[in-house]
Amino acid sequence: MRAETATATTAIPIVDFAGFSSPDPTARAATARALRAALEAYGFLYLRNHGVPTAVLDDLFRQARVFFSLPREAKEAARPRAGSTRGWEGVGAQALDVARPGDLKETFQAGPGHAWARPNTWPEGLPEFRAAVEAFYTAATAACDQLMRAIAVSLGLPEAYFEPYYDRCDPTARLLYYPPLATAPAPGQLRAGAHTDFGGINVLFQGDEGGLEIQAPDGAWLAAPAIPGLAVVNTGDLLERWTNGLFRSSPHRVVNPTGPAATRERYSAVLFHSPNNDAVITCLEPCQGAANPPRYPPITVGDHMRARIEASRRHGY
Repeated sequence: MRAETATATTAIPIVDFAGFSSPDPTARAATARALRAALEAYGFLYLRNHGVPTAVLDDLFRQARVFFSLPREAKEAARPRAGSTRGWEGVGAQALDVARPGDLKETFQAGPGHAWARPNTWPEGLPEFRAAVEAFYTAATAACDQLMRAIAVSLGLPEAYFEPYYDRCDPTARLLYYPPLATAPAPGQLRAGAHTDFGGINVLFQGDEGGLEIQAPDGAWLAAPAIPGLAVVNTGDLLERWTNGLFRSSPHRVVNPTGPAATRERYSAVLFHSPNNDAVITCLEPCQGAANPPRYPPITVGDHMRARIEASRRHGY
């Protein structure tokens, strides 16, 4: 199986993941190869048959609209606790491109709630919102686990190779709200500045407002609009390190709309699926050799993630 040819609206590959659920080893291997080819070439792909139920996504986006439409005071009460990024943060709190002003977005983040995980802060009086976020977290995590199995197969590793690296992981479900641009942005300010993602494998769902762009290997920016029924999948910096640069961690951004589109809101939701905080990321054996020695020194997931998160934060906004 190969990735589908590009549509009229995007050059980013489309991979049908249904084959990896097949009992046929040939279909599973072909799907894994298509996944690998897209991640090597672009670091991004559209995924058909991703496994996250439509009902879960519909409820999530419905509840996200309820939450982000709350008065600011109500959202302020859901700010992250000290030492955590789980909860609500307002416009300008983060600058994904650290050389530019803070991003024109609000976020809400939550995680698994385990003893080893960062604490969550939930808004008061919105049990349906919490249930929707938790349902998304569960379904999207399962989808990412399946993607990691396919990546293992694509590299000639045992299918369960990555499972010990994820048995105490602390992934993040992130809801994003981009308000209408009521005033002119500051010079260089975007809805989300150009950046690479910090961790492992990620799965994104977005509304149809547009704005997401991916940087291709030749430096060109490619539009990545919403395609009904498909998720956007990408690899982050840790997976690039793990594969010795075989898989790309590609820059991407959300650009500002113009004209009538500037008066519209934009919503998206993503699951960032990274390994255990104490996992040491070293070059995978299939990704190195005498002519291709490891390019990156070993690093723990926690050390890498803390440095990247702290660098992106704006204080005193």
